[in-house]
Amino acid sequence: MEKVIHSSIEEGQLDSRISRLVKVANRAIRKEMQDQLNSYGITPAQWSALGIIYKHPGLLASEVQTILLIERSSVTSLINGLVKRELVYREDHPDDGRYKRLYLTENGKELAHQTKHLARLIDEKIGSAYTSEEIQLLKKLLVKMVDKLEKE
Repeated sequence: MEKVIHSSIEEGQLDSRISRLVKVANRAIRKEMQDQLNSYGITPAQWSALGIIYKHPGLLASEVQTILLIERSSVTSLINGLVKRELVYREDHPDDGRYKRLYLTENGKELAHQTKHLARLIDEKIGSAYTSEEIQLLKKLLVKMVDKLEKE
């Protein structure tokens, strides 16, 4: 499938709708990230969750859900998997025991630290196709697109 998409881009046959191009770009970035993460044995979603909890220890699952833009059942499954792999642990919220704060275990911290450079590597790979001016323009246009879609 990826080869078909790539060759279609080269031949100029890819659907030129903005939404389709953004989706194809997102898929290519996710594939690249998955390829980078395979040797660590984690998925892009797990990696993202580890990074968020690494930067913000004590988050609630609902906060991870909001940041990752995923469904409640997905975040529950994601966190349960990380707990099972002993990368994350839950701790009772001091004010309300119904809520659990999320923290990385030592193994989770180590893995998050070992993999935090991967996003930069992918950005560098993408950026190598553009001039610095084009990169700035691309960022500006993507931010403008997100702003427009989120405001309506």
